[in-house]
Amino acid sequence: MNPPRCPPGNQAPGAFTLIELLVVIAIIAILAAMLLPALSRAKDKAKAISCVNNLKQLGISLTLYRDDYQSCYPPGLDPQGAYWIWPPLLRAYTSKATDTRVFRCPSAPDTAEWIPTFGGGLPAAYGYQANEVRLTPGGGSFMSYGYNCWGSVDKYPVYGLGVYAGDTAAGDPPVKESKVIKPTQMIALGDSNWNVNSGGDPNWSGFIGAYAARQWPLDLHNLRANIAFADAHVQTLPRTSFVPALPYNKYPGGGADVACALWNSDNQPHY
Repeated sequence: MNPPRCPPGNQAPGAFTLIELLVVIAIIAILAAMLLPALSRAKDKAKAISCVNNLKQLGISLTLYRDDYQSCYPPGLDPQGAYWIWPPLLRAYTSKATDTRVFRCPSAPDTAEWIPTFGGGLPAAYGYQANEVRLTPGGGSFMSYGYNCWGSVDKYPVYGLGVYAGDTAAGDPPVKESKVIKPTQMIALGDSNWNVNSGGDPNWSGFIGAYAARQWPLDLHNLRANIAFADAHVQTLPRTSFVPALPYNKYPGGGADVACALWNSDNQPHY
């Protein structure tokens, strides 16, 4: 038996006209245009929160390190300045001694992740395992978090948390906890400026500091940077809070002095 045919001029029940289909597609496109920015903001917010958690863990690791090493902060580099040592020194206090995911900001590129590799041929030292490849600055290792080694100026005496391990002759002895006058107001770690499009320098992204634009913490979280202080608390701050130089502050004086002092163990501005 043949199926019944539709009366002339009528369509089969349930079929869409071309106009109706185009209207549905247009509505979907409008809804997507409205929702995607909100979803993107929510994703960025989640990454920023994850970054805060990472820095909180690293701040706590810094505290635990001090407890084990005569109330001293870890230096940033080995005595020759050949490789970063603050990351492996803090790694021993993360949830797993070999877990390095906490050292990467989720908003940074995948190339910022520290994935330990072996074959370096060097003995165990400064938190590195035997034969582990070192994190080498100056073209080697791109890092998404930086350490406040120098302070507000990159010269001696050092007002930061220490640059070279064992460098007592050059005026850079291990920084004692007692030397940090206001731990709640001294920057220890934060988002590093790895983005060359924002004046950053991926070769030296293991440092953060106030002395050059390439070292200013990168404000990649809704125009704010995540900063861990010496007492292990974390804040999300605009650059006007911690960069004493133009275009964020007119230095010296006023807000610039306040921003500059955050980098220094004596809580004083140094230019």
